[in-house]
Amino acid sequence: MKSIVFSSIALALLSSVALATMPPEMFPGFKWQQQDFTIGSINLVGLVGAGGEAHGMNTATIIQNQHDMRPCSSACQDELALFVQSGCVIGTCGGLWDVVQGAGVVGEQWQLVGDGCGSKMETQGVGILLDQAVTKLDGSGVANGDQTLAVVQNQGTQNSAGMMTQSNVVLAGQLGTVAGGPCTSGQAIGALTIGTTQTQIDL
Repeated sequence: MKSIVFSSIALALLSSVALATMPPEMFPGFKWQQQDFTIGSINLVGLVGAGGEAHGMNTATIIQNQHDMRPCSSACQDELALFVQSGCVIGTCGGLWDVVQGAGVVGEQWQLVGDGCGSKMETQGVGILLDQAVTKLDGSGVANGDQTLAVVQNQGTQNSAGMMTQSNVVLAGQLGTVAGGPCTSGQAIGALTIGTTQTQIDL
């Protein structure tokens, strides 16, 4: 239950994050692009008493692309996010097995470029929280939990003063397994937090 509460709180906090946004009208004569994404997911898989098995899975795929070209400047950016969350429990009579998983992901990219020899700026970042608890109490069986995430961000801007590019790649994984026979108990708990930020400014 503690893991469920923790996951719910974590997802609520991540979902409430206000991604930094500056109104384009603040920069007349500049090209502005922004793209964001969020993923929030909870997966609960359990088995109590009689023998059997249970499976649960959540998946998400996000692809975003933006391109803007003018005679004196250009800007492009893209984001890719792949997420898989899965749990499986298999047991015989007289036990309890469960997998509790929570995940929250926030990603953002934005870029600003002026025509001719104007200023350029771009920034990108990802915030990740993965939480997992795999538990076995008594009975013979096995419980497995797996969370996998891949995020790729690319940006590029160009004008008469030059060009700038940046990339951000994050690969994250979390795996927990508990197995055993009667009269044994075990638990595997994992929490993973990742934060990245990149910014380039050419004045």
